Amino acid sequence: MAPPSVSKNFFRRAFTAALVFRNESKPDSARTLALVRALLKARGIVSWAADPRPSPEALRRADFAIALGGDGTMLRVAREVAPRGIPLLGVNIGTLGFLSGAELSELKRRLDAVLRGRFSVEERSMLSAEVLRGGRRVNGPDLALNEVVIRCGDQARAVSLATRSGERFVADFFGDGLIVATPTGSTAYALAAMGPIIDPSLDVTLLAPICPHTLTQRPLIVPAHLPLTIRLGRRRADEVPRVLVSLDGRDGCELRVGDEVRVRRAETPLRLLLPPGRSFFEILRRKLKWGQR
Repeated sequence: MAPPSVSKNFFRRAFTAALVFRNESKPDSARTLALVRALLKARGIVSWAADPRPSPEALRRADFAIALGGDGTMLRVAREVAPRGIPLLGVNIGTLGFLSGAELSELKRRLDAVLRGRFSVEERSMLSAEVLRGGRRVNGPDLALNEVVIRCGDQARAVSLATRSGERFVADFFGDGLIVATPTGSTAYALAAMGPIIDPSLDVTLLAPICPHTLTQRPLIVPAHLPLTIRLGRRRADEVPRVLVSLDGRDGCELRVGDEVRVRRAETPLRLLLPPGRSFFEILRRKLKWGQR
């Protein structure tokens, strides 16, 4: 079981090989990839272009990774590198870049700092989710850095989701769906569902109902070490709800009545490479304009 998210220095690790991912839809991403690989080669670092998927050998040999893109690219790459403990440097060539450790304009300086051990590692907890039907797994387990979303697949059709935290019954959420988010994901979809912003160092999971059909159900924070079980029900015997489950915005699977989505903290966290002393609250202010009037 993974420990709570923590920050720590990473000064003594010597990097020798890198995986470089890119968002192919971004303008000039091919040119940026070539630039990064040239910078790495000039510094004696072996690198592999990791798209569309990294090879098993590259995953085995790489001791850090670089993601060229925005937050969507980071979410995709996290699934590849987190289970192997490979630290990830995000280089923002997107719009927000909330998870990135460097902007493209400062790439050379930031890369040199990483290779000289002048970056820190911040561990971010991830979620592992699977779908069970009649006690048999039909989807997953799969990983998410931000959130697992269970939502109605039909317009204006509310769904019933009976939720347990460990052995404790939490609630029967009735509405458009439910978001299960990490602290990292608290600034993503869950924020739009009126959820709180959670410091990523906290070891918790956020439950945020989507458009609940009651005034009394509000976002709830629960212990991350307890697994969550979410069971799809129905209000009428003839009801056949269409419900989808997705992870970090990826296409997921369709649920049937009685299916259970089981969500737990992933065994290994994502290890983000970030400038030393970077403040989560400073990022909130700069990227999300948090607290500004």
